[in-house]
Amino acid sequence: MDSGDARTGVPTPAEVVGVARAAAEAGLDVEGVFTHGGHGYEPGRAASAGADESSFLAAAAEALAAAGFNVRTISSGSSPTRLLAGDPVNEVRAGTVVFGDRLQASLGSIEDADVALVVAATVVSARSGQFVVDAGAKSLTKDRPSDLVGHGFLPAYPDAVIDRLSDYHGVVVLPGDEPGPRIGEVVAIVPNHVCPVVDLYEFFTIVNADGATERWPVDARGRSR
Repeated sequence: MDSGDARTGVPTPAEVVGVARAAAEAGLDVEGVFTHGGHGYEPGRAASAGADESSFLAAAAEALAAAGFNVRTISSGSSPTRLLAGDPVNEVRAGTVVFGDRLQASLGSIEDADVALVVAATVVSARSGQFVVDAGAKSLTKDRPSDLVGHGFLPAYPDAVIDRLSDYHGVVVLPGDEPGPRIGEVVAIVPNHVCPVVDLYEFFTIVNADGATERWPVDARGRSR
């Protein structure tokens, strides 16, 4: 159901009964109710979006139960609202917080130190006020929320802005006379939105607590459709 994101689902709790009956007539098992509070991604909207999810789901579950359905799962979703879902929610789908990203940190959903994934990019060109990395749209995606500047964040150069992307390169602008990295240096980039970034790579390089590394394949690579 649509609890406020205006993406998919019926717009009122009462309408879930018609959907459930149609699903049951088609031979499907109706397990419960499901929503995504995507409007919680707007700055300052997490609390109200979480309340919307909980209230809409509660009313929808009640309507289904009154119509004779066994409501087993009451599922809310979105990383910004993951800690805000109240009764009777019994499932929370908070996918982005597995790794974290720049958007979640900017929304206050996680702390900066909780971001667990970065893109490692090599500096391939450098001059005064600018350097270029070998990470472009096919590494970082072009996902840039309206309240964020640039196409990612460089922890080692916090004032730098990834100003523009081509397919394979990112142009990074440095303010004033701030020194930048040398050609050949590897820099870490925190993606704006980690979810589509994961699908662009064959593997993760995992750094363990003792500093040892290992390589994990991305099993779902190329299976986003």
